[in-house]
Amino acid sequence: MTTYGTILIPLPLSQAAPVLGELCAAGYALPAGPRFCLAHPDRSVDDNGVFALAGPISAALGTPVLAAFQYDGDRLELEVWRDGTRAHRYDSWPVRDDDDADDVPVGADPDAFLAFAAGPVDRHRLASALADTPIDPCDMDVDGEPGYVWAQALHRDVLHALGHPDEMIHRSQWDCFHISRAPQAYEEALDGTKLLVLGTTDAPP
Repeated sequence: MTTYGTILIPLPLSQAAPVLGELCAAGYALPAGPRFCLAHPDRSVDDNGVFALAGPISAALGTPVLAAFQYDGDRLELEVWRDGTRAHRYDSWPVRDDDDADDVPVGADPDAFLAFAAGPVDRHRLASALADTPIDPCDMDVDGEPGYVWAQALHRDVLHALGHPDEMIHRSQWDCFHISRAPQAYEEALDGTKLLVLGTTDAPP
């Protein structure tokens, strides 16, 4: 499964754009509903990953931001940044490289993510997702192993529990590399809303 990194910002893109243009060396940004936007930094550029940018962006915008990095379908990391300081960190598989360790997520506190709610919060679904306990049988391992089969399903359930619509959740699971390799497909998925090109990234053809 693919890896992706995104930053969720609880501001319209028009308000966040000047700061993103100044701080993000390369990447894209796009709207994520009337009150949110997403940044997709180019992580191949030094100091331009989601966790490196989240602090400066939160400080410059004066609003908390949520940085998400999903690795190869296996692991979801979430960091909440406020005023340039990391306020919370979640890791769905902190001992990924240790086969003998307990696979319990760290930072599974639903309250830490409430600032990113777009509508009514489903606290039960949010707590279950953060605990790596899928509610839907389709997300469970067919062999009976605990936890989500894919980390992006966990990410989807977190955002769904925070009241975000499916269209926004789909956009939150894009990556800068996905967009640059198939710009027309992602432009069509935006339904006429243009991507904001950041830094040295080439504009879509």
